Amino acid sequence: MKFSALVQSELETINTTQIADWLTKKSQTEREYKRLSEDFKAIVIMQEAAFYEQADTRFSQWKNKGIPAELQRYRLAIAGKAGGKRLVKKRFSMLPVAVQNHPQLKPWKKQLQSNPWMLGGLLVAGLAVLGLFQLDFSQPEEVPVVTNQENVEQKLAALEKEVEQLKEKNEQLTEQAPAKSKDTTKPKETAKPKATTDAKKTLSPEETLKQAIAATQEKDYKSANRLLTGTVLTDDATKGMARFYQLIAAGKLGETKQTDYVAYREDFPDSGYMSDVLWMQAVYEQKNKVGNYKATLEELAKQPDNEWSYAAQAILDGKSTLGEE
Repeated sequence: MKFSALVQSELETINTTQIADWLTKKSQTEREYKRLSEDFKAIVIMQEAAFYEQADTRFSQWKNKGIPAELQRYRLAIAGKAGGKRLVKKRFSMLPVAVQNHPQLKPWKKQLQSNPWMLGGLLVAGLAVLGLFQLDFSQPEEVPVVTNQENVEQKLAALEKEVEQLKEKNEQLTEQAPAKSKDTTKPKETAKPKATTDAKKTLSPEETLKQAIAATQEKDYKSANRLLTGTVLTDDATKGMARFYQLIAAGKLGETKQTDYVAYREDFPDSGYMSDVLWMQAVYEQKNKVGNYKATLEELAKQPDNEWSYAAQAILDGKSTLGEE
């Protein structure tokens, strides 16, 4: 199975509702799990809205606690969406060997074998072990954290730098190889954008929106943003959802402004995506130091109960953070 197929398969098959229920029950008897339970609900909605980088960041703030194997697989899948195979290697290598060898993580280990990053697994064998188990509500074992983490992280950073250098050299060689024959193929390549544009013009607004959503889910934000223009933004059947996905795609490309989120809310006051847009606006305001993101979170917290409003209230109560505070 290809890496991208494994990532998508995990996100589609892992039962997040079952995991959320497990965390909720654990939080009733162990206070340490209360934060995890609250965060997980926000992480799920972030993942569903394609905010993979923020979901991965929220996961990285978790303290070492025993969690189900299904949850570790979900973490790796989100890391795959957020930063590709390179980030998954980093996340996986920080797990103790015992965890890496868990039966449920075999597909991930197989994807990452024969790679310098796997050496990291040997280096961190002494780090805190995250208890992995099936969702049978058994008690995880707690293992003390050793004190050589800083040294381990330095070694892993050196390994990462070496891998990146090798990757850059390989890309340079790949680019240089076809340079001599480039002139003979240039006319054909320059004709492709026009063909793509002509094909796009023949698509119905519904089909254009469908392709844009698929591109967004694949993190191809440039293609999604390019598709979300023209009639798809004005057609009564597609404009609401098209504008929403345009905010996601353009936001990922750094091409949105605070006014874009405000305009969407004014144009679609009854939108089912209102909470999502308020969350995106708060993230934008906090990251770019514009407006008052806390005021936006307060407005979001007043929305009908959902994962976004729940996460906003948790941040306002000081139980969680938005990210780069």
